[in-house]
Order: sequence, then C-alpha cells, then structure tokens
Amino acid sequence: MSSLNTTVPRPDSGWAPDLRSPPVIALALLLSLQLLLALGLSLRAPGMAALTAQTPLLDFAPDDVVRVRIEGASGTEAVTLRRTQGQQWVLADLGDFPAAPSRVEPLLTQLADLKRPLPIATSEEARKRFKLTDDGFERRLTLEGKDGPLATLLIGDSPGFRRLFARPAGDPAVYELNLALSDFSARRDDWLDAELLRLDQERIVRVAGKDWALVKEGDVWGLENSEQPVDQSTANALVTQMANLGYRGVLGTEDAPAYRQQEPKLVLDLGLDDGTARTYRISQAENSEDYVLKDAEKPYFFKLSAFDLDGVLDLDPVKLTVKPASPDTSSTETQPPSAPTVETEQP
Repeated sequence: MSSLNTTVPRPDSGWAPDLRSPPVIALALLLSLQLLLALGLSLRAPGMAALTAQTPLLDFAPDDVVRVRIEGASGTEAVTLRRTQGQQWVLADLGDFPAAPSRVEPLLTQLADLKRPLPIATSEEARKRFKLTDDGFERRLTLEGKDGPLATLLIGDSPGFRRLFARPAGDPAVYELNLALSDFSARRDDWLDAELLRLDQERIVRVAGKDWALVKEGDVWGLENSEQPVDQSTANALVTQMANLGYRGVLGTEDAPAYRQQEPKLVLDLGLDDGTARTYRISQAENSEDYVLKDAEKPYFFKLSAFDLDGVLDLDPVKLTVKPASPDTSSTETQPPSAPTVETEQP
C-alpha cells in the first residue's frame, strides 16, 4: 500500500502584504510625526516649560543681585538686605546694620542652583490650598538687580523637614523644593551679624567702672591705686565675657525714653592695647527684663538679656580680689599640764 504525501496549504490572511504597502507606511510615519509634535507642544505649554532636570527654577546670577526683599504672610514683617559697594550685605531698614556673612550669599547660591522639578499641581484651587496665591503666601522673596527685579519666589506650606511648596511668580505650577522656611525669615534679628561687639581678648588691657579700674601689666591683672592682690582667674573670666559679649537684637539708631539711657545701671570702659577704648552704657528698658547697651563708637542700640550680663551688672571690685586666708587652728591641740617630777631620796 503506497503512502500519500499530502501538503495542507496555509490559509492566506490577505492583510499582511497590505501592511507593507506604501500608503500604510506613509500613514504610520504621519502618526509618529503627530505624536512627536504633540509631545513638543506639551513641553512648551505655559507653566510647564522645561521639565528637564537641567532647567533653572529661577533664572538669575547671584553676583547680579544687589537687593533681597523678604515679606511675611501677615504683611507686618519684612526684611530688606542690600549689597554695598564693598560687596558687604547690610540690613537697609535697620540703619545698614551688617548682615550675617554666612546667610545671604549661601542662600543666593542655593536658589540659583535650584532645578525645575515636575509640578505637583497647576490649578487655582491647589495654589490656594498650598498658600501660593499672589496675595496669600507664607513668604515672598524678591531678588533685585541694578535695573530692577530679577526673580520672585512665592513660598507656601511646609509638608515636612526641609520641604517647601513654592512657585515662581507668573508660573501657575506648584513645586515641592528641598528648602527650609527658616532660610526665608522675615525677622530682622535673624539676619544680624551677631559679632559686632566682639573683641580680641588679648587686646583688652583695662576694664573700668565708676570708681574702680582693672589694669593689666604684662600678664597680670591688678586694681588701679590698690595693693590688694587680684584673683587672676576671676579677672580673666570677666575679660573673656566682655570680649565675647553677645546681644539678642538691635533696636535701631534712634534713642527712646523707654531705653532709660539717662539712668544707666552700669557704664564700662574697655581700654585696648592701641590706646583706643570702648565705652558701654547699659540701662534696663522700661517695663522689661531686657537691657539696652549703647556703644559710644557705634550708632546702634543693642538689646541684651540678663543672661548676657550675668555677673557684670552687680560687679564689685571686692569680688576681684584675693580673699585673705583665715588662720588654721584645727592643728592646735590643748596639751594637759605635765605632772611635777618628784625626786625620791635614795637611802
């Protein structure tokens, strides 16, 4: 019996050759082109431009900034920082008091390095919820150059540590940034240079009150017009405290009756090794536990606490002297009288 080799023919789908036809290929290319155009247009939409990680959030150069304005939410707190011709930052609304060198420049560098992330929201309702409307915000930062504003950043709620919701003015999108709200304080005291009263301790050679003077000869402290020896550790502690005197705020450059500077608690003169001197007039503010210090060489009135002046306000020159040692009588013992010696006569 012979075997039959039969080949079953495959059914022809009929559409495979059509996929390779010129019209279909042309339509596929047209669809791809439309998708690319749609993607490009979405990236160029308002507020959504440049979503790449290399696009700056704020377009400015730190060296071009000559003025920084930070406004608080209530509108009552604000601070204005100005760059002087000597490239120093000062508080323009506090008599050009020097600003902390470690705060302004690092903040500008950090802001210039910010890249635009993907937005978390774009709606008006979201801007209200995150406190990022044009008239409702936690902080508003304005950077100005010589010819006008360079950039404005609105800062809203903080969802956590070093996390802020923010948006550039004119951009409807809300972004989450790795920043801290404390970096944008609207309190002037937070921007002060806290070392304006600091002195080199080795330069102080004289500390004088109303009726006493502590003077340094060589490495030894003594009381002027007194032979009483001075406790060197106590004297050095006092000089160290005055050389590193701190303050809690600056009250401005205008004297006020409430400062009670005409009724000082203490007037101290600090003589320096170059012949110059610092004169501190210290008074207690009216109805306050704080004190006011006026340095005769500076136009500012400084606010100090009782802690800053601990041991200074009640300073008595007697406390600087060495206490005479009391006689030690503990080793003296009373001996009983010795019995008389009786001699016996030998037989």
